[in-house]
Order: sequence, then structure tokens, then C-alpha cells
Amino acid sequence: MQNKLKIGLLGGDLRQRTVCSLMAERGAECAVWGIDSPSSGTVSENSVKCVDWKGALSGASAIVLPLPLTRDGVRLNCEQSVEKREIYIPRITEIIQNTDRSSVLLAGKVPGNVMRMANEHNVRLIDYYEFEDFQIKNAVPTAEGAIAIAIEELDITLADADCAVIGYGRIGRALAQRLRALGSSVTCIARSRRDLAFAQCDGCHRMRLDSYRTSPPRFDIIFNTVPHIIFDDNVLSRMDKSEKIIDLASLGGGVDLNCAEKYGIRALKALSIPGKVSPVTAGRIIFDTVCDILTEEGIL
Repeated sequence: MQNKLKIGLLGGDLRQRTVCSLMAERGAECAVWGIDSPSSGTVSENSVKCVDWKGALSGASAIVLPLPLTRDGVRLNCEQSVEKREIYIPRITEIIQNTDRSSVLLAGKVPGNVMRMANEHNVRLIDYYEFEDFQIKNAVPTAEGAIAIAIEELDITLADADCAVIGYGRIGRALAQRLRALGSSVTCIARSRRDLAFAQCDGCHRMRLDSYRTSPPRFDIIFNTVPHIIFDDNVLSRMDKSEKIIDLASLGGGVDLNCAEKYGIRALKALSIPGKVSPVTAGRIIFDTVCDILTEEGIL
């Protein structure tokens, strides 16, 4: 890493703290704001805590923002500091307006309107969450975290459980493979013939989504990865009350939670699992992806 290269890091959760520590270990001068001290309890030698968020932006070749960038669509996601004290959380618009045109902004799950705003201000903004290698790696801590939730929720072992995985993308596949390794009976439910073929080759049972919605068989636990409503009144009304749903889908999710409550079905919304159950591993994945991007940009 180039000497005296300044990297600004703002906000986020425990993953961002790990990114900060690894950047400092690589020799970057890290200007941080809204991030608690690294796990050692002290700020690394190459890290400087900024009193003001603008200080972390000033003179930085690259600025690393959290995953997700924002939780309310307006202000920076800044979980670590907000929990402990009252501080002013900058709006995303303010960050873009105060970013030097020579700097590169990197963030995860950037809303479309924010990306357009950055383009209008001639600010280079890159969404590291959209990179294929990141999503493949990030599927592992997501799957492991989902399994941890399932173990807490079930009163039987996963080895005795009939599990359903809705959707068979990166997360669905990583999850199904690990459930099978634990001895679970796994049924993949998907629309795509391609996904169903992958599931069959991986040793899973398979079922078309439209067939499931028409006549849902009973499962001990269901993992949903599809980011639009699958479990509506039509499906939930046909389900057994003993079934449990873990919704891993982003955006609005795949479960009508109010409707699930009406029918007495336990449904859990499980977002940002990697940052909650495996923050160090998840932070390393962000760090690796960010470093690859900055190398391609000619900054590292």
C-alpha cells in the first residue's frame, strides 16, 4: 500500500471496525469517524479518530462507507456511535457534497437515487455489494448465521428437521449445502428450472414455487431468500401454525409479518446477519473487495 495514503472510514457496525483495523495494518493512514475502537480496545497506530465527520473526508484518496450505506434512506448508517451517545449523523447528501472530486467513495447497498446524486456531483461512487466475488463470499456468514438462528428457534435438532429453502441463489445454495451437512432434509423451492436443476444436483429435494404457493407442505423451518412477498395471506392461511420462517431477503422481504402474526406463525426478519454473528469475517470480506476495487482504480 502506498505510503501516507489516507483512507476515510465513516459509520457502520462491527464490520466497519474490522475494515479500519485491516486498512491500518496494511499501512494506510485511516481517518475514522462514527466507528468505535478496534477490538483490541485502542485505536491502531495508523488510525486517527476525527472529531468531525468532515475531517474523515478531507484529503482522503478513498472513503469507505458502511453496508448498508443508509437504513432510513436519508442519513448515514452509524450504529456503533449512536448506541452510546448523541451525535449528529450526516445526511448522505452532505457526504456527497463534501467529498472531493478526486476521492473515490465506496459503500454497500447504495440506493439508486444516491447513485444518481453522486453522478450529478461528479463524485465517483462504487457499490462494493454489487460485486459478484463479494456476494459469493458473503453468502457463507449469512448461511451460518441463519443456521444459528434456526438452532435457537427449533426444539429439535437440524438433523431431524425438514427444511425448505426458498430461492436457490448464492445464499440459498450455501445454506442448503450446510443444512444437508448437518443431516437436515432440504427442499429447494424456486421458479427457475436452472435453480431447481442445481438443487437436484446438490442432493436437495425440489419443488416449483407456484406449486408450493398453491398447496404448501409442512416444514419444520423455512428459510426465505427471495426479496418479494412469497408468504402472503393466501400461503400463510394454508400453513401449519408450528412452522417457523426465517426471512433473509433484503428490501421489503418475503413475508407479510402482520399476516403471519394473525395466523400465529413465527416469522423472523433476519437482516445484516454477517455483521451481527460474524463481524470480523464479514469485515474481512468487505476489506478484500474494497482493496481489489482500489487496486483496479489505481489508488493502491
